[in-house]
Amino acid sequence: MRTSLLAAGAALAALSATAAAQDAAPAAPPAACYIELRQLMAERPDGIGDLAAAIRALDGALRPQVEEINGLKAQLARLEQREVQAAPATSIEAAFEDDDSPAALPARDDRTAEEIGRVQTQLDAKQAQLRLDYAAQQQALIGPVQARVNRGAQAFAAASGCADLKLARTADVAALTTAGARNVTGDFVAWYLANPPA
Repeated sequence: MRTSLLAAGAALAALSATAAAQDAAPAAPPAACYIELRQLMAERPDGIGDLAAAIRALDGALRPQVEEINGLKAQLARLEQREVQAAPATSIEAAFEDDDSPAALPARDDRTAEEIGRVQTQLDAKQAQLRLDYAAQQQALIGPVQARVNRGAQAFAAASGCADLKLARTADVAALTTAGARNVTGDFVAWYLANPPA
């Protein structure tokens, strides 16, 4: 997820300074900055580690449900394989057989079909519950950390002259660098550790 943090105070200050100095030389455009999310999530001393710790806590909280769902998927795959193996084999020779001769087709295993339906219903219910629990746990475990880091990033942006501060995934870094954005990851980590937001 790409999060864009705007330092409203810095933007308002730049806007009022521009309005007050209309006859003066044009002001430099506000700086665009970025923080590398991968480095930010690293443990100290290179990162702050808070987000990574929250993600690990989320993973730990939901791991039993994920393992149960994976078990149901494996069970469903085995049942479906059993049903496929019980299906009658067709061949070219069968097409030439006399239609009047009674073909001995194996009876379909209704118990397997019923079991597939039961397991699929269980799997659907468990997946729906996991989606609900994921949203709740994400809000409870990661939400407060994200809010704290965002508050810190906004305060840092206002203090360091970054009018537009982005949390950048690794895939975003090249485009941001090409666009002239400044990498302030190290500066932000040092500032955050020295000034942890409440």
